Amino acid sequence: MTTAPDVRRRSRAALDLLTAAPTHRAAGLAVTRTGREPGSAPALLLVHGLGSARSVWAPVLPELADRYDVIVVDLPGHGASPPLAPGEDRIRGIADRLAGSCAELGVRRPHVAGNSLGGWAGLELAADGNAASLTALAPAGLRREPTLPSPILLLNRRLAKLTGSLADPLIRFGPVRALVFASGTVDPWALDLGLARAAARAVRESTGYETLLASASRTRFERAATIEVPVTIVTGESDRILPGQVNRCRELAPAGARWVSLPRCGHAPMWDAPERTVELVDETVAAAEEDLTAQR
Repeated sequence: MTTAPDVRRRSRAALDLLTAAPTHRAAGLAVTRTGREPGSAPALLLVHGLGSARSVWAPVLPELADRYDVIVVDLPGHGASPPLAPGEDRIRGIADRLAGSCAELGVRRPHVAGNSLGGWAGLELAADGNAASLTALAPAGLRREPTLPSPILLLNRRLAKLTGSLADPLIRFGPVRALVFASGTVDPWALDLGLARAAARAVRESTGYETLLASASRTRFERAATIEVPVTIVTGESDRILPGQVNRCRELAPAGARWVSLPRCGHAPMWDAPERTVELVDETVAAAEEDLTAQR
């Protein structure tokens, strides 16, 4: 039986791994590869959102690494990855870079779990035939109409830049943590201090934030008809960054997608509902593996 101290210990070890130097660099992206031996288990690609980094997956990485060959990436202009080249298509360019990174690592069609912008990138990967399944956690790209960038995301970036290196000591205090993370989680006080500091640092140091935010605000995902793999779309009932049905336009999603709404969950289900997040990834991967077996 796994106890609460065991969970915390494993999560902190995962955070140490994800904030250390990448284990690989592939197609220009920083990568942490961990978990089961390649070829002994399904490959799972984890893709974070705007202003984040590999560290965001620490709460769920231990359980996922027990089951999968896990590939965790820093998106272009985030974490330890350089930004996209000038003129390189933004959202589609991210998906191309992710596919290239996996190919360099010997993985052609990984299962994908992506949060926010990472969920949108996962949709693009699936539309290109480069994903075996997708668990999209609060995905961007399903907005009814393109619009101006979210004021919350602009505020988050401004706060991160203004506080600078002072954020690390200030985040220890509950009111500061509540202000910084209220948009991402329903319980900022429960967020591990190390994870909170890593998340704040990722927002502050991102070199691709404004460019990707502007690009994502001007367009949306429109290639659902080409997706033929299992897709689970997970939404948080308390998501303040992409709230309401205006950001969950079902006609933009694959027709057969499974929709799951999580109570007391914000924009980062892997923080607010880590156990359920792992279950949903498992269920989506299992559906894809069943489809593959049926085709043989």
